[in-house]
Amino acid sequence: PGSIYQPGRRARTWLKIKHRRTQDVIIVGWKPSDAHPTRGIGSLLMAVNDGDTLRYVGRVGSGFSQRALSDTREVLDTIACDEPQLDGVPAADAKGAHWVDPLLVGQVEYGELTETGRLRHVVWRGWRPELRVEDVVLEG
Repeated sequence: PGSIYQPGRRARTWLKIKHRRTQDVIIVGWKPSDAHPTRGIGSLLMAVNDGDTLRYVGRVGSGFSQRALSDTREVLDTIACDEPQLDGVPAADAKGAHWVDPLLVGQVEYGELTETGRLRHVVWRGWRPELRVEDVVLEG
């Protein structure tokens, strides 16, 4: 309590601690990596339940190991579908996307929720096989 804040400078007396939230999400598709074509998956497309429909909440592309991406691609290929199972995916995110049936739940960490309902600064935490897709709603 007695430390002095020093604007524009780092000081041992003040620690920066970012508040990160977690959110369970339904995977509805994936996009190939533009920067690293050999990586396969560049990002996963995410949604949550909003009443009787799915609501798009953004993409997650960080937090994966190369092994996890390879394993994920194998699983997603088994539940591929031709059309998205939700509306409201921005054209930029939908372009080149591979859609899957909304059967898998994962968890992400994020920094904030935008005014348009998208998760920002998203990092993948892992799969949540114990959760039912029907139970995934926006927590934030």
